[in-house]
Amino acid sequence: MEIYYSEKFKPEELALLGRAIGTVAHGTTIAGRDGRALSRYGKRAMVVGIVSTGSTTMDVRLIPLIALKDFAHAKGLPLAYVYYYGGVRVYVSGIDSEEVKAILSSRSFIEAHPSDIGATVYYPNALDDFMNDLLKKYRMKLGKKVLVDAMNTPAVLFFPRLSEALDLEAEVINDMMTSYLPPKPKEVFMYKLKKENYDFGMRFRPDGIVEVYRDGEKIEFGSMWALMDYLKKNF
Repeated sequence: MEIYYSEKFKPEELALLGRAIGTVAHGTTIAGRDGRALSRYGKRAMVVGIVSTGSTTMDVRLIPLIALKDFAHAKGLPLAYVYYYGGVRVYVSGIDSEEVKAILSSRSFIEAHPSDIGATVYYPNALDDFMNDLLKKYRMKLGKKVLVDAMNTPAVLFFPRLSEALDLEAEVINDMMTSYLPPKPKEVFMYKLKKENYDFGMRFRPDGIVEVYRDGEKIEFGSMWALMDYLKKNF
């Protein structure tokens, strides 16, 4: 769930949030981000806070949130994800968010001795490894035309590889994942989907949910594995 939001970039707040996350997780937390520079710097501040408690971070860097949720679930580890959507936001999963908020409010952080400061393990190939695992199971000849709204998120990185594996003709809009401008509104996506000859549409939201539009209906998925199961069963 989303645990933090600020219209302005406040690294000191993200460092304190990291201290609360590290205090509650007290182990290894996977840290990721979207493509904005503020998210990169914000994640760094959050990671500093996490390791100050003696906890470890696995830094997977740039990755779509929906993929990170699946990746972290497979690893059995909590995640903390920094992204920008009308402000700086932090999404966490696999950790008690209310406990994190309570620790943050009371400032009762674990303070590790300098010799016990946690470490950061870098895993820059996390998205590639995730896609390899996903596409080992799902290679389909769908032969469909799809409209994809990436909503200026790293979901654009799924393509063209996903198109090739599923035999999709994909048109991607809102593919500027480094832009701070708001993506074109949903109405643009819906207009194109209705007017042009697409078999279905997919809209990847910043909060790690993908909306699938088909035959006038909308279905939501919070997992790429669940999305692929749906495509396999219905196409």
